Amino acid sequence: MVDFIRVQVMELKITNNSQKLRDIFIISMISVLMGQFYLSPFNIGFRLTLAVFFMSLFLIYFNNYSVFLITMSVGISTFIFRTLVFYLGNDVFFITVVMKYIPVLSYYLFFGIFFEILEVRSYVDRPFQFFLSLWICDAVPNIIEASIRKAWQISNFNELIITIVIVGAIRTVVILIAYYLGMHYSNTIKKNEREKYYREIIVFISKLKTELFVLNKSRKDIEETVAYTHNYYNLIENEEMKAPILKIAKDIHEIKKDYLRVIAGMDSVFKINTNIKYISIKDILLIVKESAIDLIGQSNKKIEVTIEYNKLFLTDKFYSIISVLNNLIVNSIDAIDSYGVIKIKIDLEEDLVFTVDDTGEGIAKGKEDIVFNFGYTTKYDKETGMMSTGLGLAHVKSIVTENFKGSISVKSIVGKGTSISIKMPKENIIKKGNIHEINFYSG
Repeated sequence: MVDFIRVQVMELKITNNSQKLRDIFIISMISVLMGQFYLSPFNIGFRLTLAVFFMSLFLIYFNNYSVFLITMSVGISTFIFRTLVFYLGNDVFFITVVMKYIPVLSYYLFFGIFFEILEVRSYVDRPFQFFLSLWICDAVPNIIEASIRKAWQISNFNELIITIVIVGAIRTVVILIAYYLGMHYSNTIKKNEREKYYREIIVFISKLKTELFVLNKSRKDIEETVAYTHNYYNLIENEEMKAPILKIAKDIHEIKKDYLRVIAGMDSVFKINTNIKYISIKDILLIVKESAIDLIGQSNKKIEVTIEYNKLFLTDKFYSIISVLNNLIVNSIDAIDSYGVIKIKIDLEEDLVFTVDDTGEGIAKGKEDIVFNFGYTTKYDKETGMMSTGLGLAHVKSIVTENFKGSISVKSIVGKGTSISIKMPKENIIKKGNIHEINFYSG
């Protein structure tokens, strides 16, 4: 077993090393190509290129990669590329070309040395020190390279140094701007991904809580049925009739045990710690809207979803509220044939009123109340002919009336749409305190 683990660890290291070598090769090739964009002051074979810009960014971003491995890889690749290009394009001795470009290696060698000594990567959160250290890494190796080339014998060495320093400063500023813009973009993406993750978790738990509510309600019905069956069993004197009744009671009891196991399993899911105790009504509406847009996308319908609220408040009942609104929205989406509008509105005055309006097919007159009965449905899949379970609105009514002591009403016109309003006492929903205490999601 130990040998197996050791082999797996070695294979993982080999894989990681291979990946790093591929990355460094790509970095080198990009830097070499970018080296073709350059400034060559005083025509002495000395270049100030864009290669350093990209190499510096790679060194900063790939902070777990060896500095010298990257710099020397880029340096050697640059030396080989320039030597071959110049030799193949000119009628000169190969050794002459080698001597012309070998000083390039000194630049990348000293760039790596200064980058390590100055610990440039440790200053990324301190812009001024970051700028100074990276500027030194850029300018000083260029001066060293120019000195190796004996630039003073060919041109004004002071002017060359000034050019190197100025170009180095400009290049360093551009590198810093590129780095911080890249980090800002990366952080924005990570933030959006994190918010999407929490949003999906909240919607998922909201759905489970609704199902758990129904399961608990069904469990109570089962318990009452078992008790009724036992009472009836005790009243019957005929032994032949008692046997099947007893079997029914036992079977129902087994069903109850299965329910309890499912409920216990779902309860364990709710122990997931999202560190979110309260959510503002604005965030709830944004989560519900995002969820609705996802569902609409799956239905291939063209439906506009709008949200509106008149006052901002926090609540710890967000799971139930999201579940209620999602169920209403699912029904609205089903009621709209191809094109339409769903409007979600929340008014806070004496009571808290949630309203979901849609431009769907509407509900026939006289059936506004029975749509909340368990099992009632008029919806079916046109392709399969399967009827809906008819539990959505029944769940909503149960949650609203039993959990929040509220009421629910329907107004509908066939062919024009439906408006479902939920009224709940605000003291059962709203958290008192600072409204800006928590802001989970910013749209």
